Amino acid sequence: MQARGFEETQSVYRGEATQGLVGQVRRFGTSGPAYEVLGLDGKGNVLVEVVCSGERVTYPVAEAIEDPIADTIP
Repeated sequence: MQARGFEETQSVYRGEATQGLVGQVRRFGTSGPAYEVLGLDGKGNVLVEVVCSGERVTYPVAEAIEDPIADTIP
């Protein structure tokens, strides 16, 4: 019997760490624009609204977790 190992279908983040993202204002990377996390899509992404443009996009949870919380806006 061989172990199946890690599968991409198991990579969706769940739990308090992701629920805590909703409502936070973060930046894309260290100097990118600020965005507000609006919700989770259940597929490993968050729905975000870019503060300066109002654009709404999906963004990987794994990247949002790594982005810094915005100290100032914009």
